[in-house]
Amino acid sequence: MSEHKGKIVLGGVVAVAVSIVIIIIVSIKTLASDQMAVMYNTVLRDLYSEVRQEGLHTGPPGFRFLIFPAVYRTISYENLRCLNEDGVIITLNIAFQYQVRDESLRDTVLQFRNHETFKRVLENAGESAIHEACSKYNTTEFQAKRQQFQTSVRELLSARYQALNTTIDDLQVNNIARPAEYEAAVRSKEAARENIQVAESERPRKKTEAETKLKEAETAAIIAINKANSEARIALTRAEAEAEGVFNEYVVEAETYIKIVQEQNLTTEGFLAYMGVRTVGLAHNPVYAGIDAPAKTAYLGP
Repeated sequence: MSEHKGKIVLGGVVAVAVSIVIIIIVSIKTLASDQMAVMYNTVLRDLYSEVRQEGLHTGPPGFRFLIFPAVYRTISYENLRCLNEDGVIITLNIAFQYQVRDESLRDTVLQFRNHETFKRVLENAGESAIHEACSKYNTTEFQAKRQQFQTSVRELLSARYQALNTTIDDLQVNNIARPAEYEAAVRSKEAARENIQVAESERPRKKTEAETKLKEAETAAIIAINKANSEARIALTRAEAEAEGVFNEYVVEAETYIKIVQEQNLTTEGFLAYMGVRTVGLAHNPVYAGIDAPAKTAYLGP
């Protein structure tokens, strides 16, 4: 009988010991170095205010930690499409880091229950802020004012995350892609602008070349005109000299004929006969003249 009682006592002690061990096990939890949490009593349904950091922690039996990251985590948006001020679709690649403020962790848990739900809210709020920033810039400003756009995104994100008890850091706009059609139009425009610049830079040289050729042509024309005028003057002088010589010859010949007529006391018929004989005599080729046959004599008898 006593042996049986002893076994019962021993069994009770073991049961108590096991229960204590179990209670200890379910009353102790560990947080990693990158975690922080608030304690939740699942029995009493009570959420504690104290924020626990890394290490071994004890609590009421059956409690659990509602864990959030204690370090910065990254949210990234790859190929996020938004409409800019011109109504053009812009594709963005943006990434930043966020961290929940530990002093407000209990309020965050009360609103969002766990980190997964809270992160989805952060992503939606971030996307909304990016869309708002995107709508404030036209298509060309995304390149010309890229740093200013990044600052606008950061300010709008900070404002929204401030209401969510979260801070952001290290925001980077990694890529801004405009529509392919727009990029093609921009490239065509840039090519045209470059061609215009090349043409404008070539304009002084082309103008100089044209002016040089014009001066050369003008000089050649002046030379040709002067040469033509000189040749014309020479030809005119030569013609005038020849004409004067011919005229003088005729004058001398006329005076000679007058003198002959006067000295020989020739009539007009006599002068013409003289000229005819002179002409025939000075001819270099044979001269043939047709004259009437001489008269024939006839004998008439008695």
